[in-house]
Amino acid sequence: MRLKVLTLNVAHGAPFAMPLPFLRRRSALLGTLDAVAALLHREAADVVALQEVDRASLFSGQVDHVEHIAARAGYPHVHHGVHSGVARLLAQGTALLSRHRLEACDSAHFGRDRRVDKGYVVATLTGEDGPGPDVVSLHLDPFSAPVRQRQVDLLIQALRQRPERPRVVLGDFNAEDTVVDGPVARLCAALGLHTPAGGEPTWPQPRAQQRLDLVLVSAPLRFTRYERLPEAVSDHHAVVAELAGPAR
Repeated sequence: MRLKVLTLNVAHGAPFAMPLPFLRRRSALLGTLDAVAALLHREAADVVALQEVDRASLFSGQVDHVEHIAARAGYPHVHHGVHSGVARLLAQGTALLSRHRLEACDSAHFGRDRRVDKGYVVATLTGEDGPGPDVVSLHLDPFSAPVRQRQVDLLIQALRQRPERPRVVLGDFNAEDTVVDGPVARLCAALGLHTPAGGEPTWPQPRAQQRLDLVLVSAPLRFTRYERLPEAVSDHHAVVAELAGPAR
């Protein structure tokens, strides 16, 4: 089995001088979303994890960012979770875009900790040969290490309740993998995940200093490629990984 995955925090389509989508000119907002879609189309990953990606609302400039990116990048299967939602005002969350069917889809927000768009979506990637790995798009709290630990514990508990299969956890961890007993280490220890050591920082653009965006996988999956992409389509760099596993 071979699988190509990609993760990107799209920063609501307004990552730089104008951080609020509804204050941007519509042409500028759509231009940013088109740049994201072009990058995804070029990389042609099997599954993409997005964070800070919105459905149509006042905040999003009345643009469905998920639908816009998926349609232009050529992804027929979409699972989006609203982690911070107010009718017609907000519909913020994370998403999975896939070239293969997504089954056993689930979503959870971390709103008990903060009224922000943090949470995860998870689904089973399913092809012609049947179910494959569980794939997660995750976004953790940026401000508090104890909050991130609680959020990771909720994810661990939820994934352990799903059928046992290989796992791919992608996203914006808001913490580096080198933090001792940080959320990445905690998640890896609990679920048998791993990620390549080192690697280039992913945030913030244009002079990234921290490696916050990661891909974690469990056995029998192994990395054959792991790369930070250079394009400035967000305040985060995208990360792409190619995985190999036993034939099914």
